[in-house]
Amino acid sequence: MKFTISIASFLSIPTFIFGTNGVRISSSNHMFGGVNHQNLQYLDPIERDRSITAIVNANATVIRLFIRGNEHHADPETSLGEFDFSVLDQFDDTLAAIHRISNGRTKVIIAPHDAHSLRGSNSAPCDVYCKALKGAFLDFYSTPMFRSAYKNRLSTMFNEYRSKNFGGASWSALNQVILGVDLQNEPWSGVWPIVAGEKWLCDIATYLKIDVGLGKNNIAVITGGISGAISPRGTENFPDSAIDCPAVDVIAIHGYFSADDDQTAGTPWVNMFLPGNTLTSRLLGNKLLMVEELSYTRTKRGLHYKNADIWDQGNALNYRGIPWLFSSVTEDDEWKTGHVALHRGAGSAMAALTSVLQDASTARSNFDWNRYLPQLQSHAFSPTNLLKANPYIPPQSACTFGCDGWFCDAADGCAPGSVCKNNVCRPCTTGCAGATCDNHRQLCQESMQCVNGTCQECEARKSAKPKKTSGDPYINFSDPNGSCVSDDPFATTAICQFCDPLARSCRGSPCVKAADCDVDEYCDWGLCKPCTEGCLGMACKTSRGCKTGRCNEFGKCDYPGKMKAPIRPEDVRGRRSPQYYAQGGRQQGPMKVKDNAWRVNAPMEEVKATGMSG
Repeated sequence: MKFTISIASFLSIPTFIFGTNGVRISSSNHMFGGVNHQNLQYLDPIERDRSITAIVNANATVIRLFIRGNEHHADPETSLGEFDFSVLDQFDDTLAAIHRISNGRTKVIIAPHDAHSLRGSNSAPCDVYCKALKGAFLDFYSTPMFRSAYKNRLSTMFNEYRSKNFGGASWSALNQVILGVDLQNEPWSGVWPIVAGEKWLCDIATYLKIDVGLGKNNIAVITGGISGAISPRGTENFPDSAIDCPAVDVIAIHGYFSADDDQTAGTPWVNMFLPGNTLTSRLLGNKLLMVEELSYTRTKRGLHYKNADIWDQGNALNYRGIPWLFSSVTEDDEWKTGHVALHRGAGSAMAALTSVLQDASTARSNFDWNRYLPQLQSHAFSPTNLLKANPYIPPQSACTFGCDGWFCDAADGCAPGSVCKNNVCRPCTTGCAGATCDNHRQLCQESMQCVNGTCQECEARKSAKPKKTSGDPYINFSDPNGSCVSDDPFATTAICQFCDPLARSCRGSPCVKAADCDVDEYCDWGLCKPCTEGCLGMACKTSRGCKTGRCNEFGKCDYPGKMKAPIRPEDVRGRRSPQYYAQGGRQQGPMKVKDNAWRVNAPMEEVKATGMSG
């Protein structure tokens, strides 16, 4: 269904935008946002510092940097085991400049190598490993010689090299400026499932944490986006081998999503990080979780939607409490790419990015990042965690409010015919406007009322008035149950007949199964009710103890259908693995993770919506 309203009208109806029945985060853990910059260390010092200043002023808490060559600069490892420390000096100067310009408020994540360099793809030149591999890039992960060479690269950079800007300290000790280190940028890029050398992952993580010494210095070990960009409902970036490895601190997700007629660019992120689903419940208290790369992906809709798509993605992740880094920023003109030019002003993509970075700095997360965040992190939290309206929706948009697939945080946050479930507007199927009702067994959605046997929309508040004094009866704009209260400050009846204006609570919407309710609810005799035990994401031993429907294989309450179970190689359908080709096109026996080399050339990568990465 299409529901069109002018952007001016949209922004003038805070009642519809800022309803209050959403899945919200109330913890006191800080969120953060940041950017990727692939070539910052190679800029002229004046231009480098100007770019760092722009990034810091945009409220970026983290800048992700890459140690790799480009078309004009060589990788610091000039031949296997041989290094040009002058290149590392440039990188060290960049670390010092970030620390100085930000006054310690911005840290970096370092990608010590780029898997694209193993094939000379994605603008990464073929490096010394690439030349030695001669096209069989999976040998990098499965051959002992290359694993040993890579460990030497890591120890040389983070232990042997001594900082000229930080008193001769090794980089492994610079926790004042380094938040974390990737295993590699996008290991196994483009290959999934990981069928060759998967032991590499935990081996390298353990080497970084223990042997290099990142663990003792509170520098995080980060997965770096395993297998490249994740698909919307895929599990590529978090195989069991990453989650089960004790040395891995952070699971990093890379994703490139675009908007279409059925969703915003941020909707896949809202769905992926639903609190309590298989992914978030497995990691909470075990690993940290972040989106290390996201970007604008151009579609047939055109560049008019770039600002809105960037803002939607950042806003979605801020609301879910998942730290994120935009990929990538540039000093040059962004043209028609997904890049964001740092030095453009009002109305630009940089303005949209700055806006959601500011919101990230005041948002909350269920995950505790305190040990890694800058010590000067002192941003106050936003007073509430309400889902903001997108101010960058272009006037020509077919929809500017509440369409299916759009964000919402309240029953009145969607267009007629849709309901808000888990912060996404979805087609209404039970108790919808126009449906037959009797207030007994045939109930309406709680945001509607039954009038003459038909479900009808409830009266909407015309405004949301903040309290002026403690005794003022006016509605508090931040009241989580404010949508149940009439706009009349002296009214004794509720907007909807099933709301109690004194208790400020509603009776729940009709449901058939747990998945019809929000994650913080369960289906109780046909109505969604607040859940306090046996809820989504809570520990369980048997399905009998779960009000959501089942106890999954990870000992967490889950919806009856599998939502985010990791894909095992034998579960894959329609994807031919390197083993398939190595064995003449036939699989002999069950597919098992092997630690020997497969000489496979995966397709070169291009940036695509929900597909390949940068």
